[in-house]
Amino acid sequence: MLLRVLGLQALAVLVGTMPARTARVLTLVMLVGANLFPLVALLTGAWGAGDVLVTYWLENVAVGIWQVVKLLTAQGTDVVAGSGAGQALTDPRTVTAHVNGRPVQLAGSVARVFVAGFFVVHYGLFTVVHGVFTFVLAHRSGISGSVRSFTLVFLVLFLSHGLSTAIHWFARGERRANGLMATMKQPYGRIFVLHLAVIGSFFLVMGPLSTDGSVSLVPGSPLDTAAAGPSVLPGILLIALKTALDAGLHLRAHRQDPVSAPAPVAAMTPPSAT
Repeated sequence: MLLRVLGLQALAVLVGTMPARTARVLTLVMLVGANLFPLVALLTGAWGAGDVLVTYWLENVAVGIWQVVKLLTAQGTDVVAGSGAGQALTDPRTVTAHVNGRPVQLAGSVARVFVAGFFVVHYGLFTVVHGVFTFVLAHRSGISGSVRSFTLVFLVLFLSHGLSTAIHWFARGERRANGLMATMKQPYGRIFVLHLAVIGSFFLVMGPLSTDGSVSLVPGSPLDTAAAGPSVLPGILLIALKTALDAGLHLRAHRQDPVSAPAPVAAMTPPSAT
């Protein structure tokens, strides 16, 4: 759908019929390419490790935007816990909620909009808090990138995640295999693992805060070299670590290909007449 909207119907047909392994490799190459984009700024001396941290926070924003698209188009099934009234199986047409112990049928479109709105608020607060922490660290390390350079990197990351969404979620049919609740939970685990690793390695490589609030390399570290420039090598290490983790999580997330799997029973069976 998204590829057709963008005028790429031929690409939609192509990626929808290609082998699952080929689709995963294609999006993996795009992901690695987008992750290595900040490397150019590092090697030219325009960026340091602090700028890399800001870049990965901006990627959270891009991921969140595309997750809203997924929530608004999810067609799979999942089990949603009711309020003290057991569990209800949801499908893309209707969602059963429990209000005061009584089942209430909601249109699938209404439920998707509601869950997407909740996600925007919850994920938005998470991103803001995480952003404050990230910018404090980045500022103390030094931010040398311009608004233009950060905007360009954000657009690259946004496009990368957008193409991955178009290929896997729409063309390959992952939206038919994921319900609302499962879709809403998707980005949190990835972000948690990635940023704990990135921020942890940032402290490990850069060392403790100095008295003037800046961050310096660990004395005696192999990265503590005058020729390396301002936090260039730590930035390279952060990029390498994050890219490796991102690639592993990406392959894990798309290891099951819905194109070759049977559609969910609830998605194939029309609602019974009442």
